[in-house]
Amino acid sequence: MNRNDLDLYKQFVKTIFKMRYKGSILGFFWVLLKPFFLFMILYVVFSSFSSSIADITPNQYAVYLLSGLIIYTFFNEGITWGLNSIMERSSLIVKINFKREIVVISALTMSLINLFINFFIILVVAIFLGINISLLGVGYILLVCFTMFIGMYGIAFFTSIWMVHLRDLAHISELVLQLMFYASAVFFPVAMIPEKYRFIVEYNPIALFIQSVREALIHGEIVNLKFVLLALVCSILLVFVGRRYFKKNILKIAEYF
Repeated sequence: MNRNDLDLYKQFVKTIFKMRYKGSILGFFWVLLKPFFLFMILYVVFSSFSSSIADITPNQYAVYLLSGLIIYTFFNEGITWGLNSIMERSSLIVKINFKREIVVISALTMSLINLFINFFIILVVAIFLGINISLLGVGYILLVCFTMFIGMYGIAFFTSIWMVHLRDLAHISELVLQLMFYASAVFFPVAMIPEKYRFIVEYNPIALFIQSVREALIHGEIVNLKFVLLALVCSILLVFVGRRYFKKNILKIAEYF
């Protein structure tokens, strides 16, 4: 990425940030308020019996729940904003000549910014609740989040093009993401699921990412390392393949805007 591309990328990120919260009284504070209110509702409803079933303290469950919500929100935003990235910038794409990949990466950058802000809140809450945070655990969480970001970047190269041809993809993705929320054990322990149905969570990549972050944050333990490393390799390959697909098809979509 040369200097002009970098300047354009920064400008896109600033523009997306302003447009995302334009006309909102609370503005950027919604980044914190949305997961916080959902956290409060789920914590009040599930904290008592979730703690007893999973054998964790109420304080640990608070961090367990908050970390799950924030990692899932990161995934949700990355997939959704990556999907809509080309359509949201269609007017510029047909008028200005620039690297179209910048549109995709700038849209995903917003989800990364939100993640870092929420992750800082998690650390503050965890320390306040007496959870011992290890540097190794924090480093592993950053690796997990980086892997997820690269994977979503690769996926966005495909979905942003598909969205131009199939507008129903927005509704389909919304439904799939909602199902993923319940299939990822975001707000309840895996122990609550009947054993014959646990494969839904055990083979769910998002659930494994969430579990990896939780164990690293609460217990300082590194779990699912082989999965995360394999996912990182696959995500990098997905970016290379997706970028070639994107470059091949981006020039053909102007007529569909």
